[in-house]
Amino acid sequence: MKHGRPARGVVLMGLVVLLALGGLAAVQFAESAVTARQRERETQLLWVGQQFRSALESYHRATPGPVKHLPVSLDELVRDSRFPSPVRHLRRIYADPMQPELPWGIVRRGNQIIGVYSQAEGEPLRRTAFAPGLESFEGATQYASWRFMFVPRASAAPASPAPQRNSPSTATSSAATP
Repeated sequence: MKHGRPARGVVLMGLVVLLALGGLAAVQFAESAVTARQRERETQLLWVGQQFRSALESYHRATPGPVKHLPVSLDELVRDSRFPSPVRHLRRIYADPMQPELPWGIVRRGNQIIGVYSQAEGEPLRRTAFAPGLESFEGATQYASWRFMFVPRASAAPASPAPQRNSPSTATSSAATP
């Protein structure tokens, strides 16, 4: 009677199944760890981006006089030397949490900075449920679409346009229009 051989085959098969299950569990754990790390970096990106946006607004509001300006470099947010004592609108220039070795992408209006964005490639995991003011990020397919901007309001326009007198040429052209 051979009792040893069938038992060895079952044990071997059990070890193979156990190793396969262990490998699957390790892959699942690694994938969830990568996803958790990406979610954490996205949360950091949202926080840092809001810091830049707030600093741009602070810089704009601190500009003396009626004509307001925005900085021409990010360094001006850290050390605003327009005043006798330098003002700090931002504690430091934060690194991009998604890709720290890349510089921030800059959004400009003329030579003034109105925003920043991450130059990291990749697709965001987060697509919905953004904080107020960040609704434009919903459905974005790349991090560069997450633009943290402060766009100053245009100077207030008159509440109603000034009345215009009808000149003979205006009266004729308006009468000809159906």
